[in-house]
Amino acid sequence: MLACMYVGYMGFILSRTAIYVASPAMVGDPELGLTKTMFGAVLGWGTAGMVVGKLLSGVVADRLGGRRVFLLALSVTAAAAVAFGLAGGFALFCFLNFTMLMAAAAGWPAMSKLIAAWYEPDRYGKVWGVISTSSRLSSVLSTLLLGTLLARMSWRGIFFAAGLLTAAVAVLIFVFLKGRPADAGLPPPAVAADGPAGPHRLDGAGLGEALRYFARSGRVWLMCVSIMCTTVLMEVIGFLPLYLKETLAISPAQAATASSVFPAGCFAALLAGGWLYDRVSRAGRAPLLGGMLALSALCLGALFVMGRVALTPGAAFAATVVVLFLYGLTVAPSYYLPMSVFSIEHGGKHCGVLIGLIDAAGYAAAMLYQFAGGVIIDRPGGWQSMLTLLLATAVLAAVTTVWFARRDAAAHA
Repeated sequence: MLACMYVGYMGFILSRTAIYVASPAMVGDPELGLTKTMFGAVLGWGTAGMVVGKLLSGVVADRLGGRRVFLLALSVTAAAAVAFGLAGGFALFCFLNFTMLMAAAAGWPAMSKLIAAWYEPDRYGKVWGVISTSSRLSSVLSTLLLGTLLARMSWRGIFFAAGLLTAAVAVLIFVFLKGRPADAGLPPPAVAADGPAGPHRLDGAGLGEALRYFARSGRVWLMCVSIMCTTVLMEVIGFLPLYLKETLAISPAQAATASSVFPAGCFAALLAGGWLYDRVSRAGRAPLLGGMLALSALCLGALFVMGRVALTPGAAFAATVVVLFLYGLTVAPSYYLPMSVFSIEHGGKHCGVLIGLIDAAGYAAAMLYQFAGGVIIDRPGGWQSMLTLLLATAVLAAVTTVWFARRDAAAHA
């Protein structure tokens, strides 16, 4: 089960990574006529699809089950990626990116149902930590693979390769992915998916009652604000190849390679992050997460300074590799783990809805960032304005994440 979810989610990320790797070539293709503002809008419409998908897929996953939704979403994502390689206009790019990310949005809510069905509560952090590394490992491998292919083929070939590989993954895991232990002739987890022994307060609640319960929860609102900030911090990868090419004079192929260091840092953090998240006390999570986000802000400050200092391409590349690795190392745990564990604990049988709602808030913020980002960086001095905005977002992320962790610890005292 863990292997199926791991490889399947790598497929989602592979298709999503194609547009980031292809971005310099697409913007530089005279036949497309894409400006950076238009490319930002393509990213923004993709994130709009992610928001819609998060709002819908949680309800669908709760009703149809994690297995069906996971496999269907993976298949649609693959088809949209292949279609992207055939497209040739701005409007079609927006539509296909919207469709692809709307389908990909179902991956996380579907996995929340699968994890709740298969694992004991004291393993949630470990399992989510392992699953989260699939996203980052796939980002590393996908960026390196597609970046290498970009040096040998057109940007269209990048989308064909990503879509076909994702389709192969869907076929591979179809036989082995099971919705619940009973489907494999196994007993259920020893403890209910609520966490503590005993029934969850939402066990007998309908969707409307669950939504009202979530709306009255201060922790839900704090987590929404936290995930809005950390999602924006993670989505920096969308503009990163363009930034490295235009500000630091790094070639498109080198920019793709350097960008792969960011998910590598995320991967390294999540290898140990899930284990540490389960082992540290709830009260201890506040300083842990707050300290890591403070370091993320320092990394963004370093990128800001690098844009103002004259560096040779070689020195810029080396400095970027170090900074982006540390940035991924410090921002990933706060993005993946608190929301994922909290949604299963707090949402009970409606965990798919809750994780979808929280994720939708995050991607709504990312959508605004992407639409505005293209406009900002098209202006003189735009890249420095962008980094200033990200730095302020990192500070707000640290404040709200620490606040949430303290409230969560008090609720379980």
